[in-house]
Amino acid sequence: MTDPLGPTGHLPLDTTAVQLLDAAVPAIPDAGPHDPRLRLLVPHALALLGHVGESSAADALAVTTRLATALHRTGDYVSARETARNAADLAQRHLDADHRTVLAARSRAGRALFRLGRYAEAEAVLRTVRDTQERLFGADDPDTTDSGYGLQLVLANLGRREEAVALLRDTVAGRRSALGAGHPLTLRARAGLLEMLPAAEVVTEEGGALLSLPSECERVLGPDHTVTLGARHNHAWALYLLGRFDEADREIRQVAETYERRFGPEYPIVLAARQLLSRTRAALGHREEGIALMTDVVERRDRGLGPEHPFTVASRNLLDAYRSGRWRP
Repeated sequence: MTDPLGPTGHLPLDTTAVQLLDAAVPAIPDAGPHDPRLRLLVPHALALLGHVGESSAADALAVTTRLATALHRTGDYVSARETARNAADLAQRHLDADHRTVLAARSRAGRALFRLGRYAEAEAVLRTVRDTQERLFGADDPDTTDSGYGLQLVLANLGRREEAVALLRDTVAGRRSALGAGHPLTLRARAGLLEMLPAAEVVTEEGGALLSLPSECERVLGPDHTVTLGARHNHAWALYLLGRFDEADREIRQVAETYERRFGPEYPIVLAARQLLSRTRAALGHREEGIALMTDVVERRDRGLGPEHPFTVASRNLLDAYRSGRWRP
């Protein structure tokens, strides 16, 4: 006779434990300041994965991966990577390596590796996962395009911009097909094009419609949505590349102030916005203000990411260029 409680004999307890964890993790993780309560959930989530039987493993892993995503979006990249990687390993007691939820956890770990500046490792993980997802689920599957979005960020930071742009365009097309044009993830991928494309292409992309993306995001998602703010941030960068320094300066100043109120001064995206603000101030002739802004960015990135992180190194190089007079917009 089959045991109705499953292989552990505790199926109702497993289900209840997964439901309790699910209720404690943000349903849709969003960018935000560090939240110490999230890290407190990690040992419980991993212990649950080490205990549950086969019937609950996928659900427990999905919730734990969402927890890793929430950690990632507060800037806690070390915890995000370790949580996702350990969760995938534990879940493979019951699930195949190619199971959808295992692949999604591996992808999340790869995304965190990128933020930690470990680009070669991030590329290897994300490329392997994305290739497997594309083979199993198709090119337009949301999990495939999620890994593709992460991979294009890595490629861009490795200097392989043409590869990155091609993959980002594939991601936009896949998300538009699977999720719809107005989905936040579709709009977020399109906003990536504002940052990635050279000035000559950004004005012609989508028949010229890309430059109006912030207005579209505001109409669909609202002015305070994280994707809308990200689109405005990238739009300011596009304006800067186009030499429209006054417009870029106004927009990125507003974005940086909003980011700082919402996330606090140490949050990674705040520092990225302030770095762009330093460029617009310097381009408008306010070099000393640009130097002051970059000095602060370098100090904060050095504390948060370490002196050898690629983001810190790039910021320090920009600051040195300002100080030496070598910098040109």
